[in-house]
Amino acid sequence: MAGNESDDMLPIGDELLAERRAGPGTLMPGDMHPAARVAIHTIDTVSEWVGRVVALMVVPIILAMVYEVIARKFFIAPTLWAFDVSRMLYGMSFMLGAAYALMHGLHIRADFLYRNFTVKTQGRIDLILYIVLFMPAMIFLLIAGYEFALKSVMQGERAGDSTWAPVVWPVKVSLAVGVALLLVQGVSEILKSWYAATRGRWPS
Repeated sequence: MAGNESDDMLPIGDELLAERRAGPGTLMPGDMHPAARVAIHTIDTVSEWVGRVVALMVVPIILAMVYEVIARKFFIAPTLWAFDVSRMLYGMSFMLGAAYALMHGLHIRADFLYRNFTVKTQGRIDLILYIVLFMPAMIFLLIAGYEFALKSVMQGERAGDSTWAPVVWPVKVSLAVGVALLLVQGVSEILKSWYAATRGRWPS
């Protein structure tokens, strides 16, 4: 009996909490403001497609690693570029996919208390945290990231810890772009949280 009860509780997890917060394929409720509906749909759609495109970066990462292993183990000919390619693409995919992860609730959360709150309370907590902590932090990171990327582009910066010494400005530009996408996705999450805080249900 205990096992069955435990199994019944499994669906109440982070994944379902995330799914309740809508997404690009979700029909927004009729009592939501039309401008909010359009904003959420547009932002979520952009984040969804950016995430899908960025996911394709895993292919060249795998190919580079497989080539490196074969060249090193079977031909005693390690490459100068495979490690740099893999870490640069991984860093770019991590940052550019962050908005997608936020939309789907895939970032680390401490939900052991949160999941037991009423939807209105959840919405109020999310709304306050997004406005007070998330958005200011993202604005600060965007400004810093833009300056960081601009300096790198202007200098034609190359990796100083690599024999291959590839240009690194694409990685730094992707950091700024990723933060910008996160900031915009934050607007969508604020609108969803506002709806939950005022209507007592998530837009789904």
